[in-house]
Amino acid sequence: MQHKIADDIAAAIGDTIARLGTVKEDVDKQVRAIVANTLDRLDIVTRDEFDVQQELVSRLAARVTALENRLTTLEAEGGVTDEPGED
Repeated sequence: MQHKIADDIAAAIGDTIARLGTVKEDVDKQVRAIVANTLDRLDIVTRDEFDVQQELVSRLAARVTALENRLTTLEAEGGVTDEPGED
């Protein structure tokens, strides 16, 4: 009789653990879906995409600086004026 009760308790515990495992998997799937959906709505970029854009901005900033220096040199030489139509 005691073995039967112990077996029943062990079976009940085993069933509960099995159900908890299934619940955990379901919760994991739902949490992953919620997080993925939230990230999609936030329009987040990957680190690689960010690095590419950062490099592009750095190169463009360097070009702007070079063009500003060139313009300053041309203005100093008298080849360019600030006023439109004074060519």
